[in-house]
Amino acid sequence: MVQVPIAIVGCGGMGGRHLRALGALQESGMSNVDLVAVCDTREENAIFMADNAEQMLGKRPKVFISMADMKKNLPDIEAVSITTDSGSHHLVAEMAFDLGYHVLTEKPLSLTIRGCNRVLEAARRSGKVLSVAEQERRDPICRLNKALIDAGVIGNPYAFLHGSAGNGNDIIVWPWRHYKNVGGIFVDAGVHEVDKMMYYLGDIVEVFAVSKIWEPKRYKSDNLGVSNFYEHWYDEVPDSIDADAEDMVVSTLKYENGAVGQWTALYAGHGEKMNYSMIYGSKGSMRTARSRSGRPLSVTIDGADEIEGDAVLELVPEFHLDELSARLFGKDRLGSYSGPFEDADRFLVALEYYELGQCVTDDVEPEVTGYVGRKDLAVCSAALESSVLGRPVTIDEIENEETSNYESSINAHWKI
Repeated sequence: MVQVPIAIVGCGGMGGRHLRALGALQESGMSNVDLVAVCDTREENAIFMADNAEQMLGKRPKVFISMADMKKNLPDIEAVSITTDSGSHHLVAEMAFDLGYHVLTEKPLSLTIRGCNRVLEAARRSGKVLSVAEQERRDPICRLNKALIDAGVIGNPYAFLHGSAGNGNDIIVWPWRHYKNVGGIFVDAGVHEVDKMMYYLGDIVEVFAVSKIWEPKRYKSDNLGVSNFYEHWYDEVPDSIDADAEDMVVSTLKYENGAVGQWTALYAGHGEKMNYSMIYGSKGSMRTARSRSGRPLSVTIDGADEIEGDAVLELVPEFHLDELSARLFGKDRLGSYSGPFEDADRFLVALEYYELGQCVTDDVEPEVTGYVGRKDLAVCSAALESSVLGRPVTIDEIENEETSNYESSINAHWKI
């Protein structure tokens, strides 16, 4: 199998998760990419990743502190994976395209639509691939979820009710997730939720929302969250921070197909934690998949008992996973799976890398293009803009930059 030479740019916690994914891809016997370099402006981070890569992959990638130097010294690299902090994605991606690389970038594509548009233009100029890392839709149970909806099992979708609450006043993973101009937890995590909501039911066209900052002071907890991926940097997190990014957004969503959604994202939830996700249609309802958990979804059709787990597969007899997903998760048809979060996480990112290799060698279009990534962000931006304006905001308004009051300070911060 032809292997595309690649580099990881950004060697912190997210970069480490991507490295684990490359290990899973290698173990699958279907690896079509070859990690030959790692790059980070903090050389100690790049060295740390190179050390881990040597143990995990059996080969040590070269270490760089700039992409320009990497391009000069290893000109055969064809693609880069961008795993820097969210605020810098657009800058690093634009630079990568100008250097002639294909790009897989972590979400969000940018913190603002203007930043997304700059990346899209850079991709157009270069003629290279732009893929956005939205791995949650690739979960086998999310794939099953989509197959059931497309098969009309619950009929015509009426409503999507989706929400979560938790975290209290903890710093969530890393301080920048609480700073509006360089991150923001609602945008950073919200694009994942939006991507699944539109993957299942199609485009969202209008949002009306209210947002709040309930916890302006955040505190360091005993761990950084998301398994142990970030613990290497635990001592760098301050004991407390002043947060200025929204930690609660409650939205009403209008879909192009007429369905209506309700989305609650509360990252300042004290006490009992909560997660719910339900789709109601003209024939029944579905408790949707929670990605990377392996937990089964369930379907309840009018006049029948709840159907869960492998029994759901009988409703979609033509449903099968692709070959790599089947290898990673053990079967090409499954209604649930077992195993730690860490394995599911690396398997799903491995699928993104395999697709990247296909894009480069076989001229395949990525499933999550830059335009999909921009629309994912636009829904989050529309919610925040709606809260500022006190009125519904259309996705067209956001994508065309007809209104951008909320994003203006972020654009000013990044000078775009």
